[in-house]
Parts: sequence; structure tokens; C-alpha cells
Amino acid sequence: MTSAESVIQRIEMAGGVLALSGQRIRCRLPEEQADLLDELRTHKEEVRLLLRERAQIPLMPPGVRLASWNLKDPPVAIDTCSIVTDPALFARTTLEQLRLALTNPKRWVGWTVPQFVERLRQVGVLVVLELKDHVQ
Repeated sequence: MTSAESVIQRIEMAGGVLALSGQRIRCRLPEEQADLLDELRTHKEEVRLLLRERAQIPLMPPGVRLASWNLKDPPVAIDTCSIVTDPALFARTTLEQLRLALTNPKRWVGWTVPQFVERLRQVGVLVVLELKDHVQ
């Protein structure tokens, strides 16, 4: 783990939120954790690159059209009693699981396709299924 990854992880574990606004890093942090701001400033460029990388939009699975990519700030509560601390990572992995479920629906034993779509919606990603033979 790099120093920048460590800073991001410690800020988020302390209940802080990091986001890019243009070239600026926005940070909300509990007052008692303000000392982490010095570390953030020390690794500002690396943190900026990692945040930009986390926010990139992945390719959609075949038959799925992205309607909106507006990730919510972490932590994000999911209806299935989960807390998402990295919405971009959650969205990318959920899209990959959706791709697998759509590729081989008879073999897939995880979430249903509508459940994947709903989980994505809960973190701020709206997708539209454009499959002619897909039954929700």
C-alpha cells in the first residue's frame, strides 16, 4: 500500500470523505482527526491521482446502457445492511457481476439482475437494460 493509499484509507476509516472538485481535493473530516490533513497535504498529488482513478467510469456490460453516473459520497448505506465506503469500486465490481449474470443467467447463483440494477442505483449509478430477451 502506498502512502497516498494509506492516507485515503485512514481518512475514510475515521469517517472522513474525500472527493475531487476539478483539480482540488475536498475533504470532510471529523475535528478530532484534523491531524490527517497534514498527511493529505504531504501526498496531495498522489491522492489526487488515486481519487481520479477511482472515479473513472468503467465499460458497461453488453446489453446495458449507462443512464447516469453520479456516485454518492461515502459512506453509502445499501438496503441489504451494507455500508459502502468506496462507491466507485462498488459500482465497478457490481457492473462486473452484472455482466457475468447477463452472460450466463442459468449458471449465476448470486444476486438477480434487478437486484444488481437496484444496488447500483443506491450508490448513484443508473443503468438501463437493453436486452430484448431479458426478463426482469
